[in-house]
Amino acid sequence: MQAASKPIERSAVARQRILLVLPESFNCAGGIQMFCRALSLAAGRWAESDGATLDALILNDSEAPDPRYVNGGFSSYLGAGKSKTKLIGNYLRHLLSSRYDLIILGHVFLSPLALIARVVHPAARCVVLAYGVEVWRPLNRIHRFALRHADSVLAISEYTRDQLAKHESAPAERIKIFPCTLDPHWQNGSAITKQHGGRPTILSVTRMNKDDRYKGIDSVIRSLPAVVEEVGPLEYLLIGEGDDLPRLRALAAGLGVSRYVTFAGGMSDADLRRQYERCSLFVLPSRKEGFGIVFLEAMSFRKPVVGGAHGGTPSVVSDGETGLLVDNADVSGISRSIIKLLSDEKTRDRLGQAGYERLQARFTFEHFERNFREVVQSLTAPSA
Repeated sequence: MQAASKPIERSAVARQRILLVLPESFNCAGGIQMFCRALSLAAGRWAESDGATLDALILNDSEAPDPRYVNGGFSSYLGAGKSKTKLIGNYLRHLLSSRYDLIILGHVFLSPLALIARVVHPAARCVVLAYGVEVWRPLNRIHRFALRHADSVLAISEYTRDQLAKHESAPAERIKIFPCTLDPHWQNGSAITKQHGGRPTILSVTRMNKDDRYKGIDSVIRSLPAVVEEVGPLEYLLIGEGDDLPRLRALAAGLGVSRYVTFAGGMSDADLRRQYERCSLFVLPSRKEGFGIVFLEAMSFRKPVVGGAHGGTPSVVSDGETGLLVDNADVSGISRSIIKLLSDEKTRDRLGQAGYERLQARFTFEHFERNFREVVQSLTAPSA
């Protein structure tokens, strides 16, 4: 992959040098990928405004980056095409040719690279991003050693922070909360969209692989007989793909609710936004979300959400204020929550509006960018 842009001419004044090492940004859709895109945009904007030097190394990317996110602030942006050997080679070459002030490692499995930096450039500060389930359990010795020697660990939710501390994976005083954000190029809904006539629509947006059964889609399907009996015909729209689709289709058929369930597959961003706009509520009772950016997407359209009372979801969804939280395996509880929202338009509107206001107050890209600048300043200031 070629550099995303030509190096920008800057003054000879001493300038900060930052290296981003990220797992993936543009090869596929997902929460980590969305986070890495936002991080790239925030870093590039910071580099342009502060006259800094910024390089990026991406493990899985093989295509040219989207210029909306990777802008003129970058001196180089190199994808390794899923080759760990190539990534490490690029990393060593960058370390040997530049004295970085700050190295940001975008996933815990990249954290051992901080130990290499300690040898090559002991003065470089290293920060590691921590997302979800991969750090909710004891880490192996090398990752634990690397995190304990990082200058800072950024956790995307309070739950992830608490799990890091619980398993003594990182010193508590070095763990900082660094929440996810809504994609800055996402187009918000302008108002609550009310359905006039027709069936109410429940929406879920998620991967549906066998490894993703913790998302709780089967529990939602199991809840439908009771929901239909109470509120009448509806549509449960599932957007996403995966190798668990045959099982989920069979489950819906066995419960006699296939006519209410639509497996729509993948969608473009524009089509996805239209489905958020037309739905009555969003449901994803996952038990292992590190954060849940899809909740932000629903909240941007002022839609109430039903999420899992687990992991990082409570950092996004405030139970009873912006949505309802349920146990992932509690089919009856999921049924009651959906019935409550579909039966009470005022509650739907109230929770949806409160969710939108929570998004604006805490999770916009402006907040994310401000948090990024604070992290950079705290780790590169002369007194640090």
